[in-house]
Amino acid sequence: MEVILGFAVGYWVGTRNGRDGLDKAIDSARAIWASPETRRLLAEGVSALEAAAPVITRMQQNRGGRPGIIRDVVADIVERRHEQRARAA
Repeated sequence: MEVILGFAVGYWVGTRNGRDGLDKAIDSARAIWASPETRRLLAEGVSALEAAAPVITRMQQNRGGRPGIIRDVVADIVERRHEQRARAA
């Protein structure tokens, strides 16, 4: 989140300070993009999407591929949580 905020502030400063400020904002954005933290966050996001892909595909197949995937994912998570609580009780 800090990365996004840093870029937004840099962009705002760059547009207020003319071409030099914009060049600095672009340089900052490039540095942010190349940072290890950004790479780590992107890798985690890709891993999360890869892990969710089979679940989403299965849900589409089970429900005839209808829209509302996010709703279905949330419903699946809630259902799993209820099952975990029932087993723990």
